[in-house]
Amino acid sequence: MRIFLIGMPGSGKSTIARKLATKLDYQAIDLDAMIEKDAKMFIEDIFDKYGEKKFRELETEALTKLPKERIVVACGGGIVTVKSNKELMEGIKFYLDTDLDVIKKRLETDYQRPLLKQKTLEQLFDERYFKYQDFADRIVSNNFDIDTTVKVIINYLKSEENL
Repeated sequence: MRIFLIGMPGSGKSTIARKLATKLDYQAIDLDAMIEKDAKMFIEDIFDKYGEKKFRELETEALTKLPKERIVVACGGGIVTVKSNKELMEGIKFYLDTDLDVIKKRLETDYQRPLLKQKTLEQLFDERYFKYQDFADRIVSNNFDIDTTVKVIINYLKSEENL
């Protein structure tokens, strides 16, 4: 099975992916890290040098290279901006719904995300919220601790007999 985590920058996708993959004995894949490795450039440098359009193309290409089984993928926050990505994300897609106040607190100590240099978190949220809803098979709150979120996802998977 393939599990995809989608949500806003700072919603906890990478952290949850690592923890969930460990619990399930799956491989955790951070799509942004995969893109950086393949491009031999940091995400920020790709945005600066080639723009968002090129980054989105690399993101879609990375989706096509993912293993077919036993992975938990932390997608970039903007994966939902390319509608055709939804078909490439074969598996279960969880939207980590996280309050903007929680995200802001998390991002205080994080690096500056490329798009957050151009837009506010609120603007990104307004642009993407319904897209996250459209892509998601299941919506999970990630306003609390990591373990709780991971347990909720695992319980959902068990209830659907996907594990």
